[in-house]
Amino acid sequence: MSSSETKSQNSLGFLTVVDNGDAGCVGGYLILNMGGRPLEFHCTAPVRANRAQQILYGESLTPFVYGELIARALIDKAAIKPTVVFADQSETLCVQGLTQLPVVLLAERSVGTLRQTARHQFEVEGFKLELAMQFEAQSETLSRYVRRFVETIELDEPFSRIRDAIDEAQRGARAA
Repeated sequence: MSSSETKSQNSLGFLTVVDNGDAGCVGGYLILNMGGRPLEFHCTAPVRANRAQQILYGESLTPFVYGELIARALIDKAAIKPTVVFADQSETLCVQGLTQLPVVLLAERSVGTLRQTARHQFEVEGFKLELAMQFEAQSETLSRYVRRFVETIELDEPFSRIRDAIDEAQRGARAA
Protein backbone atom coordinates (compact mmCIF):
# COMPACT_ATOMS: atom_id res chain seq x y z
CA MET A 1 0.00 0.00 0.00
CA SER A 2 1.45 3.38 -0.94
CA SER A 3 1.89 6.10 1.64
CA SER A 4 -0.79 8.24 -0.01
CA GLU A 5 -3.25 5.33 0.18
CA THR A 6 -2.39 4.81 3.86
CA LYS A 7 -2.94 8.49 4.62
CA SER A 8 -6.32 8.56 2.87
CA GLN A 9 -7.83 5.37 4.32
CA ASN A 10 -10.28 5.51 7.20
CA SER A 11 -8.52 5.17 10.52
CA LEU A 12 -9.15 5.82 14.19
CA GLY A 13 -6.71 7.31 16.68
CA PHE A 14 -6.47 6.33 20.34
CA LEU A 15 -4.71 8.57 22.84
CA THR A 16 -3.93 8.03 26.50
CA VAL A 17 -1.52 9.30 29.14
CA VAL A 18 0.12 7.14 31.80
CA ASP A 19 1.04 9.02 34.99
CA ASN A 20 4.13 7.49 36.57
CA GLY A 21 4.20 9.87 39.52
CA ASP A 22 7.60 11.46 40.08
CA ALA A 23 8.92 9.76 36.91
CA GLY A 24 6.53 11.90 34.83
CA CYS A 25 3.66 11.38 32.44
CA VAL A 26 4.06 9.44 29.20
CA GLY A 27 1.58 9.78 26.36
CA GLY A 28 0.81 7.16 23.76
CA TYR A 29 -0.99 7.53 20.45
CA LEU A 30 -2.05 4.52 18.36
CA ILE A 31 -3.68 4.83 14.95
CA LEU A 32 -5.58 1.76 13.75
CA ASN A 33 -7.30 0.84 10.52
CA MET A 34 -10.96 -0.15 10.69
CA GLY A 35 -9.92 -3.79 11.14
CA GLY A 36 -8.00 -2.94 14.32
CA ARG A 37 -4.52 -3.23 12.82
CA PRO A 38 -1.88 -0.66 13.77
CA LEU A 39 -0.89 1.90 11.18
CA GLU A 40 1.20 4.20 13.37
CA PHE A 41 2.29 4.46 17.01
CA HIS A 42 4.05 7.22 18.94
CA CYS A 43 4.85 7.77 22.59
CA THR A 44 6.47 10.67 24.39
CA ALA A 45 9.40 10.83 26.70
CA PRO A 46 8.30 11.40 30.31
CA VAL A 47 6.94 14.90 30.88
CA ARG A 48 7.29 16.42 34.35
CA ALA A 49 6.01 19.75 35.52
CA ASN A 50 8.53 21.74 37.50
CA ARG A 51 7.63 23.27 40.86
CA ALA A 52 6.96 26.72 39.38
CA GLN A 53 4.51 25.22 36.87
CA GLN A 54 2.78 23.26 39.63
CA ILE A 55 2.29 26.48 41.60
CA LEU A 56 1.29 28.72 38.68
CA TYR A 57 -1.03 26.27 36.89
CA GLY A 58 -2.75 24.97 40.01
CA GLU A 59 -5.83 22.90 39.11
CA SER A 60 -5.27 23.47 35.39
CA LEU A 61 -1.86 21.72 35.42
CA THR A 62 -3.09 18.23 34.48
CA PRO A 63 -5.18 19.39 31.47
CA PHE A 64 -2.22 21.53 30.36
CA VAL A 65 0.26 18.62 30.56
CA TYR A 66 -2.09 15.93 29.18
CA GLY A 67 -3.75 18.02 26.48
CA GLU A 68 -1.60 20.93 25.44
CA LEU A 69 1.82 19.34 25.88
CA ILE A 70 1.41 15.59 25.38
CA ALA A 71 -1.70 15.14 23.20
CA ARG A 72 -0.84 18.03 20.91
CA ALA A 73 2.72 16.77 20.35
CA LEU A 74 1.52 13.26 19.55
CA ILE A 75 -1.24 14.34 17.15
CA ASP A 76 1.04 16.83 15.39
CA LYS A 77 3.81 14.25 14.98
CA ALA A 78 1.63 11.59 13.33
CA ALA A 79 1.83 11.29 9.55
CA ILE A 80 -1.68 9.80 9.39
CA LYS A 81 -4.61 12.02 10.27
CA PRO A 82 -7.37 9.68 11.48
CA THR A 83 -11.08 10.30 11.07
CA VAL A 84 -11.41 10.73 14.83
CA VAL A 85 -9.20 10.53 17.91
CA PHE A 86 -10.54 8.71 20.98
CA ALA A 87 -9.21 9.65 24.40
CA ASP A 88 -9.91 7.91 27.69
CA GLN A 89 -9.11 10.87 29.99
CA SER A 90 -11.09 14.10 30.04
CA GLU A 91 -7.91 16.09 30.75
CA THR A 92 -6.68 15.40 27.20
CA LEU A 93 -9.71 17.08 25.65
CA CYS A 94 -8.21 20.56 25.90
CA VAL A 95 -6.22 19.56 22.79
CA GLN A 96 -9.49 20.04 20.87
CA GLY A 97 -8.85 23.73 20.31
CA LEU A 98 -5.35 22.96 19.04
CA THR A 99 -6.23 20.41 16.33
CA GLN A 100 -8.73 20.18 13.49
CA LEU A 101 -9.46 16.54 14.31
CA PRO A 102 -12.51 15.66 16.39
CA VAL A 103 -11.37 14.31 19.76
CA VAL A 104 -13.95 12.11 21.47
CA LEU A 105 -13.87 11.13 25.11
CA LEU A 106 -14.63 7.47 25.63
CA ALA A 107 -16.25 8.17 28.97
CA GLU A 108 -17.04 4.61 30.09
CA ARG A 109 -19.22 1.64 29.37
CA SER A 110 -22.89 2.54 29.59
CA VAL A 111 -24.50 1.54 32.86
CA GLY A 112 -26.75 4.49 33.58
CA THR A 113 -27.57 7.99 32.48
CA LEU A 114 -25.08 10.37 30.92
CA ARG A 115 -23.70 13.01 33.27
CA GLN A 116 -24.13 16.71 32.58
CA THR A 117 -21.23 18.34 30.74
CA ALA A 118 -20.68 21.19 28.30
CA ARG A 119 -19.86 18.62 25.60
CA HIS A 120 -22.15 16.77 23.18
CA GLN A 121 -22.87 13.32 24.57
CA PHE A 122 -24.06 10.25 22.73
CA GLU A 123 -23.98 6.47 23.10
CA VAL A 124 -22.88 3.90 20.55
CA GLU A 125 -22.71 0.14 21.03
CA GLY A 126 -22.84 0.49 24.81
CA PHE A 127 -20.11 3.15 25.01
CA LYS A 128 -20.66 6.67 26.34
CA LEU A 129 -18.95 9.22 24.10
CA GLU A 130 -18.44 12.96 24.48
CA LEU A 131 -17.12 15.48 21.98
CA ALA A 132 -16.82 19.22 21.68
CA MET A 133 -20.08 20.94 20.73
CA GLN A 134 -18.45 22.26 17.54
CA PHE A 135 -18.33 18.66 16.25
CA GLU A 136 -21.88 17.71 17.26
CA ALA A 137 -22.99 17.50 13.61
CA GLN A 138 -20.40 14.77 13.05
CA SER A 139 -21.74 12.49 15.80
CA GLU A 140 -23.82 10.37 13.39
CA THR A 141 -20.85 9.83 11.07
CA LEU A 142 -18.64 8.99 14.06
CA SER A 143 -21.31 6.58 15.30
CA ARG A 144 -21.17 4.69 11.99
CA TYR A 145 -17.37 4.37 12.28
CA VAL A 146 -17.66 3.11 15.85
CA ARG A 147 -20.31 0.53 14.91
CA ARG A 148 -18.11 -0.72 12.07
CA PHE A 149 -14.98 -0.79 14.25
CA VAL A 150 -16.57 -2.72 17.14
CA GLU A 151 -17.44 -5.52 14.74
CA THR A 152 -13.72 -6.37 15.00
CA ILE A 153 -12.63 -5.29 18.51
CA GLU A 154 -14.04 -3.47 21.52
CA LEU A 155 -13.66 0.29 21.35
CA ASP A 156 -11.77 0.51 24.65
CA GLU A 157 -9.30 -2.31 23.87
CA PRO A 158 -6.66 -0.17 22.05
CA PHE A 159 -5.98 1.78 25.25
CA SER A 160 -4.64 -1.42 26.83
CA ARG A 161 -2.33 -1.89 23.85
CA ILE A 162 -0.98 1.63 24.29
CA ARG A 163 -0.33 1.17 28.02
CA ASP A 164 1.39 -2.16 27.36
CA ALA A 165 3.55 -0.61 24.63
CA ILE A 166 4.53 2.26 26.94
CA ASP A 167 5.44 -0.23 29.68
CA GLU A 168 7.53 -2.23 27.20
CA ALA A 169 9.31 0.90 25.94
CA GLN A 170 10.11 1.97 29.49
CA ARG A 171 11.43 -1.51 30.36
CA GLY A 172 13.63 -1.38 27.26
CA ALA A 173 14.92 2.08 28.18
CA ARG A 174 15.78 0.96 31.72
CA ALA A 175 17.60 -2.13 30.41
CA ALA A 176 19.70 -0.08 27.96
